[in-house]
Amino acid sequence: YFIQSNLSSEKDTKMAMHVPKSYFQNMMKDGTKHLTGMHEAVFSNLEACTELYKTIMTCYGPKGLNKMVINHLSKLFVTNDAATIIKELEVQHPAAKMIVLASQQQESECG
Repeated sequence: YFIQSNLSSEKDTKMAMHVPKSYFQNMMKDGTKHLTGMHEAVFSNLEACTELYKTIMTCYGPKGLNKMVINHLSKLFVTNDAATIIKELEVQHPAAKMIVLASQQQESECG
């Protein structure tokens, strides 16, 4: 995802290099979404974090369930440890990646 916010008007924005809007989409990878506006950016971040939460929410509580996780090396894990599950995910969205990095830092600090 590429997120751009339009907090200021275009005449106030100064860039070092002008990129025509028609060529902008050609520079990005296929499937890239270009969002403008603060509300769309916040919505996108919330949606990504909610999907990450839905992935691990059944691990918690007295009725926590085990999950089978197959990593990129085709190794199978059966675990209910959310830190292990998050570590094996390949998260692409920047906001969700920040949550993953925060959980990894907490795991390294607290154990």
